[in-house]
Amino acid sequence: MQSLEPADNRFYWVKLSAKQWRDRAFFCLVIVLITMSLPNLATFTNVPSLAIGFGATLLTADVLERLHKIPLSVTLLSLAIPMGIVASTIGLVSIFSSFSSGPANVQAVSIATSIMLLTTYYGLILCVIGYSLNKNDDSYFKPSSVGLKTFLLLISLNYGLIFWGIFQNGNPIVFLSVKPLLLVIGLTVLFHFARAEEKGLAENIADASIASIILSIMIGLVMLYSSFGADPSYEYMGVNQFTELANYANYGLFYGCSLYVFSFLLSLYTNEFQKINFKLKNWHMIEAFSFYVFMTLAAPSLFELV
Repeated sequence: MQSLEPADNRFYWVKLSAKQWRDRAFFCLVIVLITMSLPNLATFTNVPSLAIGFGATLLTADVLERLHKIPLSVTLLSLAIPMGIVASTIGLVSIFSSFSSGPANVQAVSIATSIMLLTTYYGLILCVIGYSLNKNDDSYFKPSSVGLKTFLLLISLNYGLIFWGIFQNGNPIVFLSVKPLLLVIGLTVLFHFARAEEKGLAENIADASIASIILSIMIGLVMLYSSFGADPSYEYMGVNQFTELANYANYGLFYGCSLYVFSFLLSLYTNEFQKINFKLKNWHMIEAFSFYVFMTLAAPSLFELV
């Protein structure tokens, strides 16, 4: 089992070892390979999504490896998927909100759907690279807690890019929805209240965020499917009503995944990381997100309504 000496709050910006440079070279080769295999590079390029889904995760991984010798693969496998979904929901909330107040067409729906899938695709690429770099001893890796300065740096880095993505998409007020936010905050408080003696704060936040994501998706889908056929003017429902109802799930995903990212960073500060199986929880998150995508794109789908 690998362990590290306790780190204080000062930065030790160390040089990379030969192995760490090899990992980065392998990363670049995978990116080049995937880029060359794409039918159309422009279709798979979205700058805000790249900045949040790719940039934040890679910078966090680099900082943790340099300052605390946390392997690149550990951070990629823990952080890539939630940051990818956060980037996805930023685009979805913005576009679905615009649909609710104005006309929609097939092209606009196509853009929304591609963003939904593309940003998660970025996260999956990082996970593939993380699994490729993952060594057997990484599973037993037990990092020492990061210092307060490192924790605040990583918070500023990740959430700074998230807020940048929000402001890039126009009016930040559209990202505030009281009821989904109440669900996420309320579950987090109640989870910690019920389990504070048995589990740490970071683990309680991680579990509450997963629970809130699943519940918000189910609430949104129940509202959506219970409204089909209610308006005699449409065979199913109007596109504006569809996006308004489905947006509940988008908000829940955005708040829940943002909180999940915080739980990962907090676990490094509170020394709970080894107790939380982030890789397993990430798969629960992917399953929930995939279910949401299927239920909103399966017939009667948004494409059939416009």
